[in-house]
Amino acid sequence: MISVSLKTLASITNGKLYGKKDLFINEIVIDTKKIIPGCLFIALIGRNFDAHIFIQDAIKKGCSAIMTQKNIKYHISYICVKNTSLALGQIAAWIRKKTNAKILAITGSCGKTTVKEMTASILRKYGNTISTIGNLNNNIGVPITLLQLNQSHKYGVIELGANKLGEIAYISKISQPEIILINNIQYSHLQGFKSLLGVSQAKSEIFSGLKSNGIVIINLDSHHLSKWKKKIHNHHILYFSIKKKKNSNFFSSHININIYGTSFIMHTPNGEINISLPFLGYQNVSNALAASALSFALKIPLKIIKLGLSDTPIISKRLESIILSSNKILIDDTYNSNVASMITAIKVLEKMPGYKILVIGDMSELGEKSLLYHRMIGNAANLSQINKILSIGNISYEVTKIFRNGKHFLDKQDLNKYLKNFFLQKIKITILIKGSRNTKMEEVVENLIQESKKNVNFLK
Repeated sequence: MISVSLKTLASITNGKLYGKKDLFINEIVIDTKKIIPGCLFIALIGRNFDAHIFIQDAIKKGCSAIMTQKNIKYHISYICVKNTSLALGQIAAWIRKKTNAKILAITGSCGKTTVKEMTASILRKYGNTISTIGNLNNNIGVPITLLQLNQSHKYGVIELGANKLGEIAYISKISQPEIILINNIQYSHLQGFKSLLGVSQAKSEIFSGLKSNGIVIINLDSHHLSKWKKKIHNHHILYFSIKKKKNSNFFSSHININIYGTSFIMHTPNGEINISLPFLGYQNVSNALAASALSFALKIPLKIIKLGLSDTPIISKRLESIILSSNKILIDDTYNSNVASMITAIKVLEKMPGYKILVIGDMSELGEKSLLYHRMIGNAANLSQINKILSIGNISYEVTKIFRNGKHFLDKQDLNKYLKNFFLQKIKITILIKGSRNTKMEEVVENLIQESKKNVNFLK
């Protein structure tokens, strides 16, 4: 973070300063568990919490100043502002403008975090880079990431997420990116966005913060370009596609998927290059093309792009391949679930060896058409080469009811017992487990892993 005085912070946030004007702050914290001596603690107020009750704790742990929405009586310097959450964003926007780092902003329905990790891996080979930590991609997480910036940073890779209209516009304006990507538009968070058009509108808010000479990266496999043309006609555009060679600056060929990852030839404006990924699935070829286009826009050489992609760390619970033995494979895709990622999981499982079982929990936040979307998955699975689907939850039975060989469970213990016995019976088998966050399908994954450690038959 750039060192800044309390006087300047008060000016940035239109706050009233009580105490030492010339006290400089080198760290800003919103969680008292992360307090370090000399920091500024910002007391945020959320829907279900008010951090003002932790001010005394922050002081005891050594913070030097407080930012608050309320007058306080402790003997410490503090700034009183109208809204601490907005003040956090104002500080982040100020710091972003004070650095020379090139900011890349990424949004989309699926793959944001993977593209972010791939891009950051590439750019770190070429210069000091910050990136969104985990999935802290909302109106609080984005400012917290931007606060990390200092004059040593060359690049920042920022993930922008939202559950309702207006959120991406806000964090894009704070980020002021030079390069932006809309990775795709899919059926997700429909409770907030209502329709696919609503999703498209929300994601297009990323254009609001793009600099006047900025670059736009567009996925030609996502069909909403016509709705964004007025917003992007003055910008340079790079296109990528896993399917379409025509009009694409980046596309793929000779895709090969196996239990260890994916390889393909990437075609670019600077020639073609062989790419190896430690990730499964066609969608990660698309994600790699997106990360490559983002990096190419910064004039990163292809050899660095290739190296960065191959070195991208595996992202836990996102099509994470767990090889229990050469004949028994478990794929953990329990981070989250929506229609597009469920179809992707089906396609990945099709390419895996042995008897193929998909184990699913409910897809959440799909709104009033949730039953219809679950039925869509059942129909899509019927066209695949999957052998069996097991489901658990309040809605997922719609999938197994339609699928030619499906079984629904009301209890995870019953599911675990059935799955264990089935896994033991099959000599060669792949199981992919998936569900939305609230279904906690990672518990099923952990149960199978523990059983494999106890039962040597698992590994035969």
